[in-house]
Amino acid sequence: MTFPNPLKNIFGKIIAGLIAIYVLYVFIVGLFSSTCPAGFNPPKAEEIQDDRTRATVMAEATVHALDSELRSFLGWIPNDLFFVPKILDNIVNYQKGIIYATRPASDIIAKTVSRYGKNDTLDQRLVDATSRSFVYSDEVWGFWFIYDTEGKYKQGIQNWRSWAASVDSGVKNAGIYNVKSDDVYLILKYCNQMLEYALGYLNKEKIKHYDSDNYIYFAKGVSSVVENILRGLVAVDSSVIQRGGQENIDAALTRLSFVRDFNPWYVVAGGNDTGDAMLPNHVAAIARHIDVASNRINDIMLSMEK
Repeated sequence: MTFPNPLKNIFGKIIAGLIAIYVLYVFIVGLFSSTCPAGFNPPKAEEIQDDRTRATVMAEATVHALDSELRSFLGWIPNDLFFVPKILDNIVNYQKGIIYATRPASDIIAKTVSRYGKNDTLDQRLVDATSRSFVYSDEVWGFWFIYDTEGKYKQGIQNWRSWAASVDSGVKNAGIYNVKSDDVYLILKYCNQMLEYALGYLNKEKIKHYDSDNYIYFAKGVSSVVENILRGLVAVDSSVIQRGGQENIDAALTRLSFVRDFNPWYVVAGGNDTGDAMLPNHVAAIARHIDVASNRINDIMLSMEK
């Protein structure tokens, strides 16, 4: 007669419990994570009367998408453990697209809005945000929250907000806000280049059907940052509309909002290379919106060159 081994029973129950917790966590992440958060909504142009407010608008436009992900219900997903990023790849690629576009945005906007001339020294807070915080890997979990991805990105966001709050404050090392027409052009150029990159990413040859969602959600992340910055720039500088045209602005923002709101139950990449199959091609649909937005921004840039 044999007797059950109590240690084996306990060990089996522990393993089963851990598996159940893991499955439940993955389910919760998949259920509550969103790739369609609200975009940046700056104050109306007539409500922006001073440089500190303008600085705050541009700072928030730069970090809004990243901050929204960090403050979401389950936070930053790409650095989660136990293969969660491999399973829930839509939100992971969306967040990777956001940080990809935030890094050059922080660099370009710091150089264009926070100093009087290109030979002046940049504000140290913005230097640290760009070169120490946002460059940090998006997949580092850290050890007991030391040197983790979330902590680094949150510090970069705080540096941007600290700079904006100090503009015209009269305190030591107060921030500077100064934007010229050349600076506006460079910010628009950044927006155009990011969209061109996203478009090229979507136009890669031989995108496999089951990889198509990865490409789409990465491009969505990039586009969300561009949309926020374009909205912020229009709010703080009237020359964008005066010289670029309200129609171009509206068309670009409408297309970018279409990309932001895109979130089908299942991503389909079309049935064949020709594109005449019965199945829709979501990759081509998103690429078209991004292409139109990029062309409109390019038209604005051409108008500002005159």
